[in-house]
Amino acid sequence: MKRIVLTFVTSGLWLVGCDKPGSADTHKGDAMAAARTARRSHAPHGETPGSAAALRVILNTALGIASTAAREKALADVAWNALEIDPGLACDAFQHLPTGSPEKIRLLQHYAMRLAEQDLNAALAWAATLESDPEIAAARGQIALVLAESDPQRAAGILSESGIVGRDFDVAVVQVMHRWAARSPADAAAWAVLFPPGPVREAGMKIIAGLWMQRDAPGALGWLSGLEDEDVREEAACAMEGVILQQNDEVRDGWLQHADAGILSELQQQQERAIMEVGDNIPPPEKYPPAISDTL
Repeated sequence: MKRIVLTFVTSGLWLVGCDKPGSADTHKGDAMAAARTARRSHAPHGETPGSAAALRVILNTALGIASTAAREKALADVAWNALEIDPGLACDAFQHLPTGSPEKIRLLQHYAMRLAEQDLNAALAWAATLESDPEIAAARGQIALVLAESDPQRAAGILSESGIVGRDFDVAVVQVMHRWAARSPADAAAWAVLFPPGPVREAGMKIIAGLWMQRDAPGALGWLSGLEDEDVREEAACAMEGVILQQNDEVRDGWLQHADAGILSELQQQQERAIMEVGDNIPPPEKYPPAISDTL
């Protein structure tokens, strides 16, 4: 079973896949002992310990554990084990975890992803029933990520219309921008400029600039020249300058021949800021052979 852990970093986003981690919880032994006892003593006749029926018995046993920490650990174990064989049972298990807890958020993200792959409308309806805005944001974000593979425009609409905010939601927004920009950078850019100033818009601008400049530099520079909001324009110019600085001289010159004097000046004004952000990725100056006059 693989978890998808979503981690938002300054002006960017990374998706990291990792195995379900173990826990250093001091009550882990109690929880695991309870689960083992349930498997040995209460698994229905003819059912293997890992079957849905056996896990249902283990869930009922876990609900009766007196220690809060041990009970929550046992419930999480049941939920993770049930996700592959009975997602509904997994949902029953993690619903008993504290509202908004990190473990519950991770579990409901996996459940939302599975449900969205089967029935998008059912997944959205389920997400609306969750207990808190962070849970709704996490579920909707995961649903949008599933949809973004085939219809990033609709995924963007789901996120925009929800009115939910939060870290997990911001991560999903940036991921959808990335998928949309890969298909239609102009449409993704039109969505990105609607966001308020902050890490999400900044990350989106960098993603869009990187993909659009590589694909259609004249189109990207033309979009920049048409931006009216001064703050958005500066942000876009900085993102583009960062992309330009990371190219070799030939590519830079090829791109910049499509920029008029005004755009060249704007890019130049953002150079210092862009260097601070991408300095380590700027290639060294190309070395040319000495002129003949220099060798005489």
